[in-house]
Formats: sequence, structure tokens, C-alpha cells
Amino acid sequence: MGVDWFELVQLFSAVCAGGLACGVLTRIRRSAAGWALAAGLLFLALERLCHLFCWRAPSVEEMVEWVNWGLVCMALVPGAWIVFGAIYARGGRPAKFRGWLWLSGIFTGVLLVFALVFRNGLTLEAAWSTEIGNWLFRLGWPARVLHAGFVVGSLLGLMNLEWTFRASVGSARWKIKYAVFGAGLLLGERLYTSAQAILYSATRAQFIFLDAVGLVLACVMLGVSFYRSKLASIDIYPSTAVLQRSVSVLLVAGYLVVMGVLAWVFNSFGGARALPITGLMVLLAIVGVGIVLASDRVRHAARRLVSQHFKRPLHDYRDVWAEFTKRTAGIVDRTGYARAVAGLISDVFEALSVTVWLHEKTTSSLVLSASTVAGVETGQGEPLPSSVVQSLTGVVGRTVEPFDIDDSPEPWCEVLRQSNPGLFKKGGHRYCVPLVTRGELEGVIILGDRVMGVGYTVEDFELLKQLANHIAVGLQSISLYERVAQAREMEAFQVMSAFLVHDLKNTLSSLTLTVRNMSKHFDNPAFREDALRSLEHSAAHISELVARLTALRQGLRLQLSLHNLNKIVMDAVRSLGDDGRIAISLRLSEVPEVMLDAKRFESVVLNLLLNAREASLPGSEIIIETGKHENGVYVAIRDHGCGMSEEFIANSLFKPFRTTKKNGLGIGMYQAKAIVEAHRGRITVQSELGRGTLVRVWIPLCNDRNYEKQQASVVDSR
Repeated sequence: MGVDWFELVQLFSAVCAGGLACGVLTRIRRSAAGWALAAGLLFLALERLCHLFCWRAPSVEEMVEWVNWGLVCMALVPGAWIVFGAIYARGGRPAKFRGWLWLSGIFTGVLLVFALVFRNGLTLEAAWSTEIGNWLFRLGWPARVLHAGFVVGSLLGLMNLEWTFRASVGSARWKIKYAVFGAGLLLGERLYTSAQAILYSATRAQFIFLDAVGLVLACVMLGVSFYRSKLASIDIYPSTAVLQRSVSVLLVAGYLVVMGVLAWVFNSFGGARALPITGLMVLLAIVGVGIVLASDRVRHAARRLVSQHFKRPLHDYRDVWAEFTKRTAGIVDRTGYARAVAGLISDVFEALSVTVWLHEKTTSSLVLSASTVAGVETGQGEPLPSSVVQSLTGVVGRTVEPFDIDDSPEPWCEVLRQSNPGLFKKGGHRYCVPLVTRGELEGVIILGDRVMGVGYTVEDFELLKQLANHIAVGLQSISLYERVAQAREMEAFQVMSAFLVHDLKNTLSSLTLTVRNMSKHFDNPAFREDALRSLEHSAAHISELVARLTALRQGLRLQLSLHNLNKIVMDAVRSLGDDGRIAISLRLSEVPEVMLDAKRFESVVLNLLLNAREASLPGSEIIIETGKHENGVYVAIRDHGCGMSEEFIANSLFKPFRTTKKNGLGIGMYQAKAIVEAHRGRITVQSELGRGTLVRVWIPLCNDRNYEKQQASVVDSR
């Protein structure tokens, strides 16, 4: 290995790392994972440049100085990779991983301060070794401590990446595979060289060369992943079982043991010069085997080989049903159940794109509830129209077999194709599996992008049909459970509201009597001023609460007629008034008239505006937008306030008496949802703590003249 090769590899690795970091920052400016990846690559590039300058130094003292600066740069590396491993492919929102961010900051700060304080004692000397045929840099105890910290940080990064990869399914795994293995190759190679530095209290020039080669290979794999997915925001939720069965530590320990044995063998036979190259080959072999084993195509080919030549059934039904029971046991919400079955079907049938659409019976539409397609947000966007539901109901009335939506000329199948696009050109045909129980449509499952585009067999269709039956029964059971729980909750709510109304009326009567008696003390200015202010505020507040609670107890009665949504929004803004602290920006589009109860719907918009204003800081902005979509109109209200957690939105936002406000009752959003659903509409919420909230209300178009008569009196079943 000549000097020119050493310099060339160091420079090339620095350029690769720096170029990839700049590419990530240029294309993905708002991604926390992208920032962490770019920082880690830039620190590694600086380290490579330090070693390049070390090699070109005119004296031994300057060589030692540059090696020390390289160790300082190395101290910055583990923290960035800890953050990348924790955030990558888990939604990209740092707020969810504050613990890892604090750990990374403290860890990096300690290593950096330690490296700077003991910088002059990191490397003791640089000497030419005839045994290894190259330079040898003897390390002091501070350098060994830094390498130990690097080992710990690399292990934490590897464990996080492993958890993410093992929890991924479908196209999400396809997109993140090379990023995970590229980072694993880099951290694994550095683990080996750091372990050698700790063991021998020295760093060989061969290991510095090996670090540069490992960085180049890792950049290639990360570049492939970046080309595939652009570090797309993917939400992967590792389960507790995955976290408890981490194999990263086992693999690292096995790798270090193997290399320790090889080091002993090479030293015994005088071949120590070839050890770094051998270590690189072993590491590449481990990574290569991992990539091959993680390939969906390889696993598919292996299963078919066993099935064809050893007469084994294509599916092991005992394993399928055991896995189905394990994944769905204890789930009591329809969205969570849909996520579980989407992942199961993707694994069993090797279909990378699986979406589950659930039948929303209040709006007679299909809502996307789960998907294995990376970057697809569930629960948001436009639902499939009622025409698709009616057509599917007609189909399942004749048969419940899975059917090919790519071969069907029906217009409603075109809607399914557009809503479930294929990711791969050779992914095969897409199939729709109806979920039906007792003649009622519970939803559909769309399968696409099967590995290698292999067609479905009779055995596949039979298993799909049986799984669909069980899934439909499970969905119906969850719906019944939700109805029972809702009935019990509403029974308690009605009793509570009755008591509240009674108490509030008594309080109102008492306050009214106080107002009447004010004439006796009216001549006292202090009493008059204080009492009037207090009584006026209390009476207005209590009257509002009584009106709300009474409306909830009696149900909703809508008086529908044609109205313009923009006019209702403007009336709500005028009712809100201008407090001078929060700016309101209107972005109103031309929309058709729809059937609305103007007063009720105005109260919905006003309540959403009040919530947005109370959540916003002075000087911020509330944006109100209206528009038309395929099946109706919508109004969207966005604020940049405190936001809400995902848990609160899922479990508490639309339930009575659950609120984040200090003085709120928690009935505003509950009543708003009831009014919207009475209009056969839908309300969706997107929020993030500290970054604001977006609320959309969708109202369908209706050209049926009898609709007004049918909906003139809509009583909420709750």
C-alpha cells in the first residue's frame, strides 16, 4: 500500500461523505433525520481530512498533532448517529424522541470536552513499524477512553436502526433497507477499529485506511437509499417485543470474537499486515448476508423452492393463524386492528403495498385506515365516495371472492386503482378483498406490488378469503364493543349533565336574586362596581354552559337549506371579533352551495376559531381556507399554537369532559363532531405539540331534492 493510495482513499472518502451530506441538506432541509445524517457524515469527512494532512505532514510532531485533531472530530460522531438511529423512519419528529436527543447532546458534549482537555495527551508518538510495514500511532489513556465512548455510541445507534428495520413491513422495508445496512456497515467497521485501538493502545495506518474504505462503501449504500426514498418521512412503531429481542449486541460481540481469533492466528504466523483487509472482508460478508436475507425476493424464492420440491404447502396455516391471533389480540380500536392485519397480510402474501379501507357507516364512505406504503398518511385525505360503497355492496351480494381491480372496466374500480397506485412496474395485478360479515360490508383490503409480480394461486385466494372472514368478524366485534362502551359513557354523561344543568340553574337563580337585591346597597360605589362586574360575567358564562349542555341532552335537530359555505365562515369570523393579538387570514375559494343548518354550522366554525385563538401566541396567525373536492366542500382552520399530542387526539379530543384547557368543560369538540356528522360530513385533525393544529371539516354535496325533507329532523343517536 503506497502513500499515494493512502492519500487518494482519504481524500475520496472525505469527498464522498461531504458530498452526500450536502446532497441531504439540499434536498431535505426540514428533516431531523436528514440533519443528523448530514452532521454525522460531515464529522467523518473532517476526520478523514485530518488523517490526510497527517500523512502529508513534514514531521513526526505534526503527524501526531493531526492525529489528535482527528480524534477530536471522532468525538463528535457518535452523538449524530445516535440521533439518526433514533429518528430515522419513525416520523422524523424530534419531539417524540427528546430522551434520545438529550442523551446524544450530553454524550457528545462529554466526549468533546474530554477530547479538547486532553488533546495533547491523546497520541503519545508516531513510529514506523517494520512488523506491520507502516506507521503506528501509540495512544494514551484519554484516546482509549474516547474509543470506548465511540464503541458505546455506535452500539446505541446500531440498536436503534435494528429496532426500526425489524418493525418495518412492505415498501417501508424496501425503502430503508440500504440506509440501515449502510449505517450498520459504517458503525460496525468503526467498532472493530476502535476495539483494536483499545486492545493494543495503538492505531495502525492500515486501520485508518480501512476506516476510509468503510466510509466510502457506507456512502454508496446510503446514496442508494437516498435515491430510492429521499429519506421520506415514514412512521414505524417498534413494539416492546422487538425492543426486548435486539440482536445488535450479539452480532457485534460475535464479530469482535471472530476478529480476535483471526488476530491471534495472524500474529502467530507472522501475517499481521493482512489482518485489516481480512476484517473488512468479514464485515462485508456479514452485511452482504444481512442484505440478502432481508430481501423479499430471496425469501419468496426460498419458500417457492421448498413448496415445489419438498411438497410442502405454500402457507403454514398453523403459523398464520397463530401470528394472526398474536397480532390482533387485545386490540379494541378499528384503526389499530387495521394496522395489525395490514402488516400480517403483507408478510404472509409478500405484497409490499397493502391498504385497508374501513366502511364509515355514518357517511357511507370508505376511509383509509392502514397502509404498508411508505409515506402514506392514514385517517386523512378524501374518503372513497358512497358510489364505490354501493357498487361493492352489490358485488359482495353475489360473491365475497377476491377480485382483480386491474382487469375490471367498471368506473368505480378506476377509483380504487387511483386511490391505490402501484409502486413497482412489475408488481403484478392489484386485488380487492371485501370484508363482509352477516351481509354487511365492513371494509376492503387492496393488495398490490407482490414480490417479483408473482400471480396469486388458488391456495392464496382461499387463505385470503378465510382471513377476510376473520378480519370482518373482528371489526364487527370491535364496533359492538365501541357501541357498548359509548352507550355506558353517554349514560353517565347524561346523568352528569342533568346534575350540572340543575346546579347551574340554581346558581343562576341565586345570582339573579343577588342582582335584584343590589338596590339595597346600590349607593355603595365599591360594592356596586365589584358586584356588577362579577355578576355580569358569571351570568353570561353560566347561561352559555346551560345552553350547551341542554342541547347535548336533547340531541341535534337540523333545519337544512342551501347555504354558501364562505358566507357562514365570514359570519363566524365577525362573531369572533378582533382582539388585536391574533391575525386571521382568509383564503376562500369559490364553492357550490350545500345543504346546511347555518346556525349550527356557524357554531362549529366559531368553536374551532375560538380553540385556535386560545392555543395561539400573540402575534401569530390563524389561516382559514375553503375549497371544493370531488364529493363536496371543506373548510380548514390552521393555527401555529401549542398543538396536541397524538394520544389526546386519538383517545380524548372528541369525547365529553376531556380537555387540555384549564377552564374548559371539554364539550365543544364533542358537539362540533356531532353537528358535522349530522350533516353527513367528517372532521379530521392533524396536530403536533409546539407546532400547531390543522382541522378540516368535509361536507358532501347533495343534489337530491328530498334530502332536506329527510334530514329536517336529525337526532343524534348518542
